[in-house]
Amino acid sequence: MINVDGKAMKVLVVDDETDVKNLFEQRFRREIRKGLIELQFAFSAEDALQLIKSPEDPSFVLILSDINMPGMNGLELLEKIKHSHTDIKVFMITAYGDKQH
Repeated sequence: MINVDGKAMKVLVVDDETDVKNLFEQRFRREIRKGLIELQFAFSAEDALQLIKSPEDPSFVLILSDINMPGMNGLELLEKIKHSHTDIKVFMITAYGDKQH
C-alpha cells in the first residue's frame, strides 16, 4: 500500500453520507497508524473535484466513490476524473444491493 516514493498511499473517499468517514477510519485504523494509507474525504462529487484539482497536489492513487449522490453522481464524477486524471484508479461503491439474484 505504499507508493513508490515511500509515502502513504493517498485515498479519496467520496460519499454524501458523512458516517462513512468513521467506517473507513475504523476499518483502516492499523494502516493509518502505520502510515501506510492516508484517507481524505469529500462529501460530494463537486468537493472531490476541488480536492483533485487542488494546487497542493494531493497525488491521490485511488478514489472510492459512491454512485448515488445528489447533484453530480458518481458516474458523472468518474467521467470527469478519467478525462483529466487518467493515472488515478477509481472504484465505484454503493450501499444499495442487487435485488435480482
